[in-house]
Amino acid sequence: MNSNNLILRQRKLLNYIQNQKSYVTGTELATYLQVSPRTIRNDITEINSKLFNRKIQIISVRSKGYMLEASNPETLNNFSNSNNTFLTREDRVRYIAFKLCLSDSPINIYDFESEMFISHTTLDHDLQALRKKYIFSFPHIKLMKSKDSLTFEHNERKRRAILNALFHEDWDYNSHGNAYYNYEYVDEQVLDIITNEVKYFLNKYSIQLEDLNNVTLNLSISIMYHRIQSGYKLNADPSVTDIALDTTAKLAVDDILTSLEKKLNCQFDSIERFDIYLYVSSNRLMDASKLNFDTVSHFFSKEILHITDVYLQSVKNTYHIDLSLDEDFYITLLQYVRYLQFPMHNFIKIQDNSDIARANLIIEFEIAYLFQNVALKYMKYRLNYIELLYLAFCISGALKYRNQNIENSKFKTVILCHLNLYALWSLKRRLLDRFNTYIDIVSLLPVSSKDNYDFSKVDLIITTVNKKITDTPNPEIFYISPLLTQMDQTNLELYLLKRQSDRLYSLNLPPLQDLFNCAFWHEKLILDDKISIIKLLASDFINEQLVSAEYLSNILQRESILTFAFQPGIVLMYSLVPSIKTCLSIATLEHRIKWNNYKIRTIIMVAIKPEHATIIFKLFNNLFYNGYNPDYIQHLKTKDELMKYLQKIFRLKIE
Repeated sequence: MNSNNLILRQRKLLNYIQNQKSYVTGTELATYLQVSPRTIRNDITEINSKLFNRKIQIISVRSKGYMLEASNPETLNNFSNSNNTFLTREDRVRYIAFKLCLSDSPINIYDFESEMFISHTTLDHDLQALRKKYIFSFPHIKLMKSKDSLTFEHNERKRRAILNALFHEDWDYNSHGNAYYNYEYVDEQVLDIITNEVKYFLNKYSIQLEDLNNVTLNLSISIMYHRIQSGYKLNADPSVTDIALDTTAKLAVDDILTSLEKKLNCQFDSIERFDIYLYVSSNRLMDASKLNFDTVSHFFSKEILHITDVYLQSVKNTYHIDLSLDEDFYITLLQYVRYLQFPMHNFIKIQDNSDIARANLIIEFEIAYLFQNVALKYMKYRLNYIELLYLAFCISGALKYRNQNIENSKFKTVILCHLNLYALWSLKRRLLDRFNTYIDIVSLLPVSSKDNYDFSKVDLIITTVNKKITDTPNPEIFYISPLLTQMDQTNLELYLLKRQSDRLYSLNLPPLQDLFNCAFWHEKLILDDKISIIKLLASDFINEQLVSAEYLSNILQRESILTFAFQPGIVLMYSLVPSIKTCLSIATLEHRIKWNNYKIRTIIMVAIKPEHATIIFKLFNNLFYNGYNPDYIQHLKTKDELMKYLQKIFRLKIE
């Protein structure tokens, strides 16, 4: 008997009782499963009936409750497998995809509803998520519906790609296996044999793969083996043409598969072998020691070089940032573009909240997003979030290098301290140890000498006293404890990073005060969905003929790929579709709305004149790096209330 003969609720019930050390009452089970005690009694009767021959029974003792008895714990685990308790949409989408990949015939949608204990409406939403994940994105498999049944198209290559994705998603690199399926489909012993053979021959031929690609390769061969054993073989892929032969990769793959044929008593034909070869040759790491400005033409195609140069020129034209002279970054970017061109390129998902990365790489994400037009033109698709994230990582390193290597990049700094010289000297050394890449300390002063010092050529004053230092407008003042606490260091680092970001702004930007004072304003709006708000704010610019209708579609497209909402309170959104002038449209809501799981009260939209593109950096930096207070922002409903807040963080004057 297959565990799927038990519906999801019954498997949940079985799993719950299994994990209890004492009797559990019917009321407790009913509360846990959110059903009536009568339903619990009926389910237990049905479970006992179905599992009687397996010697698995739920016994009932009056005044105590229920307890599980099983003579074979391994058999019990197959029936109560918690991996099949689909508590989230992500889990359910995985399960639906898994079932459709393995089924030759259509599956009735009511079977899905019964197995996963969900409503028809919930299943519809799950199928929308399935389409977004596998139909609208790689491998672009077709989902066909006939009356009340569903089936994937019979494309073996696409089905295997989905199976591989299901197994390598959330792979535990600290152990051995997948958190969701473990070895439900892939035989553990077979996978171990494959893993050992792959490791041996890749090492023999000095081929290195990234961790994720190494896991994916092992799974690809294992899935290939199981599918062939079940009678499913690949057809030649007509889209793959003009592949330059990688002799080393071909020899390695031939040796791997020939050895496995003997150990697994199977046979891999030329089409199967070519598919694995293509993966290895595409994903093997390049020898960075051989790559430099003079040699790149020998290792990268003219198309890759051209795409990379077009993107760098776009960054320079749009944001006036030249990253082309950073050789290390250029080599890394070439490898990134090369990797994107492979059909099965994989990026490891970061387990932490993705919005943490987004919040820490705000400017980098905006620069990375410029690649979308390049990707669409030359690769015929747009990058997804995870692809943009890894490009943002590259940009982050490039900006860090740029800040450290441009002439006079360090902030000329004076330290004022009210303690004795020896404490002042120690403070200097500790600041240099922590912030040497940011600051150049030009003077150490007692506070009493501040009136006699010329601060006109100083960028930054770090002082241990909270008092007025100078009337000179140029240097900014940062207060610290003479002990330079951990909090001081954290705050100073954030401050210095913001100051460095300030250098990305063009010199001719319009004053923020003018932008906010002259903005289109909508106060205390009663709207409950983001699309209506986006359309309303965009219409301010479109109706005034400042931008074309393309502005709105560009905003919506960006929102679907890389949402503008990554912090609570405020959403800042924009499009680089050219505007006649740079201006803002601002809305405050009567009731907050849910946007990317954040509660949002204020929406600011920006239309940008091309030469003012870096205004977006300035707005992002000041809104989210300069005393950002979402708890306070969430209560601001009117223009006056919001402007008082903006006056503080932007140093604006209210009109």
